[in-house]
Amino acid sequence: MPTAIHRTAAAPVAAVALLTAVTAVVLLPFSRADEAWTEWFYLTDLTVAVVYGLLAYLLLSRGARAVGALAGLAAIGGGLAAIGQRVPELLPDLVGTAWVPGTLALITVLPWLVRDDPLPPHARIAVATGVVCSAVLTAMRACRAVSQRWSDILDETLAVQMSVVVVLGLLTTADAARRWRRLPGERRRGLGWLTVGSALMALSFVPMALPMEMAQSITYASVTPVLQLTAQAFFPAAILAVVLRQRLWGVDVAVSRTLVWSLLTAGAITAYVLITQAVVLLAPLPGGTAGAVAAGVLAVAVFPARAWLQTRIDHLVRGPSARPGAAAERLAQRIGTDAAGPVAGALEAIRESLRLHSVRLETGEVVQEIGVSGGPALTVGLSLGGVPAGRLTVTGAPGERLDDRTRKDLGMLAGPVAAVAQLAVRTGELASARARTTAARVEERRLLRRELHDRLGPTLVGIGLTVQGARNLVDAGRTAEAAETLDLLRVELDRSAEDVRTLARALLPPSLERHGLGVALTELAERLSGPEPDPAVRAEITGEVAGLTPEVAAGLYGIAAEALVNARRHAGASAVRVGVAVDASGVVLEIVDDGRGIAEDAEPGVGLRSMRERAEELGGTLTAGPVSRGSSPAGSGARTLVRTGTVVRVVLPR
Repeated sequence: MPTAIHRTAAAPVAAVALLTAVTAVVLLPFSRADEAWTEWFYLTDLTVAVVYGLLAYLLLSRGARAVGALAGLAAIGGGLAAIGQRVPELLPDLVGTAWVPGTLALITVLPWLVRDDPLPPHARIAVATGVVCSAVLTAMRACRAVSQRWSDILDETLAVQMSVVVVLGLLTTADAARRWRRLPGERRRGLGWLTVGSALMALSFVPMALPMEMAQSITYASVTPVLQLTAQAFFPAAILAVVLRQRLWGVDVAVSRTLVWSLLTAGAITAYVLITQAVVLLAPLPGGTAGAVAAGVLAVAVFPARAWLQTRIDHLVRGPSARPGAAAERLAQRIGTDAAGPVAGALEAIRESLRLHSVRLETGEVVQEIGVSGGPALTVGLSLGGVPAGRLTVTGAPGERLDDRTRKDLGMLAGPVAAVAQLAVRTGELASARARTTAARVEERRLLRRELHDRLGPTLVGIGLTVQGARNLVDAGRTAEAAETLDLLRVELDRSAEDVRTLARALLPPSLERHGLGVALTELAERLSGPEPDPAVRAEITGEVAGLTPEVAAGLYGIAAEALVNARRHAGASAVRVGVAVDASGVVLEIVDDGRGIAEDAEPGVGLRSMRERAEELGGTLTAGPVSRGSSPAGSGARTLVRTGTVVRVVLPR
């Protein structure tokens, strides 16, 4: 709603200014040409009406009410003064009064208001002084029509009046220069242009501040109007330099074409008159030859001039990123150096390069946003290898239009951004996999320590005590009892040796490397079956498992061994089935037992976490839960109802 209100106010101001300019041009054939210096003033007023009218529309439509209003006042005043130049007999006082309030406000007030912070006290005083000065001088000009005495007073004090204007203008120049030298970074951008423009505006009135005779001679030589025309043509560009480079009031890329058109038009008008006057003065030619020469020169120069203007304005609007490839270069620089990470660096590079308000990246795994959403959004799809990979959404400042140039640049950057996002995801997955691998190794060492400490350690202590007891029997002459003790010791040693071999095979059995996963699981099932009351363990292999990589085979074996140990020691199972199925879609490992099962509120134990981490390291998934009723853990026989049990299922994609 605020933007619509501003545009509603902007359109009438620009329309009135342009209407006065058109009227002044239409009246041109019907008016008599006076002295050359009056034609220069006419051209100056006409330029002010056109250029400042466009500037007023641009600023008012973006909410810059004070600066836009002053530009509009100058534009309308310039247009009315141009009309007065064409019909001096009908409106004799218009030409000397209409331009005063707006032009003086441009010199004494407007530069103070072109800033991104509140006015400090000294600036407020300067603005108030400029407003009062402009109002007083306008009132004095308007009083010329009252009496000849007022006209005489105005002429006698003209030098003093213009001296005040020049001094106030130089004060605004000094303030712009001070801000340009002292403000940091982005806040000083464009202020050098404003300093030069403000100085030109103030200095263009110096001839009018001289004594009357000297001022008239300079004016009659066309020096004064040419100086003012130059200043009035440059000053709007200086204002836009600050506005665009600092993005004041959300003014950005939408003005590029308008600015090119307006500057080209103003430049063409100025060049036409300059060339025409030069031809008339230097080489007097008959008829309209001077105008024809000027038109020919402009026809040759218009296209190079437009290209040069477009390049300079693109640089003004977009900064260094106007150069082709600059956005990609900044993207490459920020990816590897941004402390927030490559994705944040890439998004920040896009936001800075294209001068956007916000940039949001959405992929399957990454959602990240830089900046705060502002104006209308522009979305570009991302793809990798022809496969959709997400989208990139950007916004400009409120009320700012994102043009085709922005869309084109985003399209060029979409591929690298998608690759960076994908790389960040894969890097995160790799880091997570490394962390899980480290945790799995630590867990395996913990399990190995537990086996050695809880089983092999006490066994060795017992063997040591048994050996000492046998020696005591030998020393006591009880050799028969000592021999019996040693026989028992041998049995215990054989059992301990088998436990060590079982532990080693559980970590990585030799048969796994020699014969593959199928043989290793079959041997594991046979070893764990044993006599009653040990559970009956059965291995079922479906498909070709010989083609599995060593890493996959070792991972599946470790999961199966852990699940079988859990079923044997903790679940109280009487039957366990280990099944492996391999097909084109992947590998499925399933361990089913008929034990006590897993309680619904049970926390995952160390063994289950270890198995799940192994499966994730291989790029698969692991689920563990109760056995469905009707399943038969015994294997391929008839299906029988079971009361409980656990199924551990691992799925690895190809």
